[in-house]
Amino acid sequence: MTTAPQARSPLRSWRFRRVIAAEFTSSVGTQMTTLALPWFVLMTSGSPARMGLVFLVQILPVPLLAMPAGLLVARWGARRVTIAGDLSSALLTAAVPTLYMAGLLPFWALLVIVALIGCVTSAYLSAQRLLLTESIGLDEAVVTAGNALFETATSTARLVGPAVAGFLIARFGALNVLWIDAVSFAVSATLLVGLPRTPPAEQPPSSHHMAEGVRYLLRDRVLRTLALAALGYGMLMPVVMLALPVLAKDRYDADPHAAGWLLAAWGGGTALGTVVVARLAHRFTPVALAAAGGAGAAAGLWFLPWDQPVTTLAVAVAAGCMFLPAVTAPAVALMMLRPPEHLRPHVVPVFGAAVFVASPIAYGVAGVLFEHLAVSTVLTAVAVGASLSALLLLSLARRPRPGPMTAAAHPDRHSAGSI
Repeated sequence: MTTAPQARSPLRSWRFRRVIAAEFTSSVGTQMTTLALPWFVLMTSGSPARMGLVFLVQILPVPLLAMPAGLLVARWGARRVTIAGDLSSALLTAAVPTLYMAGLLPFWALLVIVALIGCVTSAYLSAQRLLLTESIGLDEAVVTAGNALFETATSTARLVGPAVAGFLIARFGALNVLWIDAVSFAVSATLLVGLPRTPPAEQPPSSHHMAEGVRYLLRDRVLRTLALAALGYGMLMPVVMLALPVLAKDRYDADPHAAGWLLAAWGGGTALGTVVVARLAHRFTPVALAAAGGAGAAAGLWFLPWDQPVTTLAVAVAAGCMFLPAVTAPAVALMMLRPPEHLRPHVVPVFGAAVFVASPIAYGVAGVLFEHLAVSTVLTAVAVGASLSALLLLSLARRPRPGPMTAAAHPDRHSAGSI
């Protein structure tokens, strides 16, 4: 593999540390709500269907509004959109317990609130990634490491948030956990207030730039291949996530402890992978990392269909998930760096929208598949799909790629963006 030039750690940047701290704080709160809000809906309505509808209504705006969100980020700037998103999310989250205590929260009103949260998230997600790049410059290796550390924060939050939420729900009730989430968004916004403002783009954003961003993504061989592979994993990994409780029920006598171990292995493997990628980002090119990650994830998934003890299955889940950040972090880094600067706010949301569209489709299809097919059959098909995605990435790594718009290719930018 071709080694990339040595670069300093993104953690040396105080701006990056602020962004990571803000992300971890808000993510812990969000993961607490991910458990608390469904629990609240289930306990008050007794309807699993209503609980599922809440998830669907919240995620749908993300892909539907990805393109207009790119225009908003380009016009306002990543910092301003992220802060506005934090404050809006704080108010919307706090509105749920406030209205409920006032007796003014029918189910339709709850759906409106979560839909508005999804609308905020559509702009918030792409703004966060661009804000990350603004905080550490344009060096390819540094941005890849920064994205891996960013995912470390979110993966760790997925471990900490639900565990803390379960403890707090049992003692203080689900609605009080939502207050903590609202406070976490306010703290996140406060951490970002001190970041320097980025000068506005010389040309105002327009629908022309938005369409040009889509064309650029489809025209660029590297980005097109990465997006296609990421879309494949976006379709496959939710199936694996849904398979874990099914495996616990079918193979391990419906033992909830088995389901807990498998879900913990998912989060732990992902968190470990992000740390490894952050350390390797300065030694290997993003394309080489993505190819290795795709191959490793596919190899791990081939062990899941086997009938085996829960401990070895948990190891296989953790191993497969450990390689995924090696795909996602380089992919996001190149999505942010390869396009011309004025197109970046429009390329990143398109990439994110594709993944977000894939997830709900995958969850819906997986539920039907598990009702009609053996779980081992479905997981074998997942391993085949992951192997095909890995072959895409390996073919990309074997072919020489044209130089992207990075700091390494533009020394003047490298010096301006050094940490």
